[in-house]
Amino acid sequence: MIDKKKQGAANREWGKLAEQIAADYLLTQGYVIRERNWRVSNTIEIDLIAEKDSTIVFVEVKARKGNVESADDAVDSPKRKKMIKGGDIYMRSLPHLFPYRLDIITITGTPESYEIQHLPDAFLPPLR
Repeated sequence: MIDKKKQGAANREWGKLAEQIAADYLLTQGYVIRERNWRVSNTIEIDLIAEKDSTIVFVEVKARKGNVESADDAVDSPKRKKMIKGGDIYMRSLPHLFPYRLDIITITGTPESYEIQHLPDAFLPPLR
């Protein structure tokens, strides 16, 4: 029988490690990490906010133990809406306008052996 508390703790630990792996990956690609686990109240969290070439990049990091779904499918519609709303709030707090995009990074495997998939411009905010 699987102990759900231990499994949940292990999943959270893997998720935190995956966020660190994603941040390290972005740094090696020339990004600057502006924020980690940036929050708006208790409802919105953006895993990483980075910058490269004067573009702000909002990143959702997903850790997967197996290749169950594509990176694009890993972030559902409610999460996308929260990222868009959080990104809007963050952008309004800046002193001037920046181009921005919404990325997804998936880390698939185990802490000892994993694969990184980075989807720049994974989705766009809806037009208003």
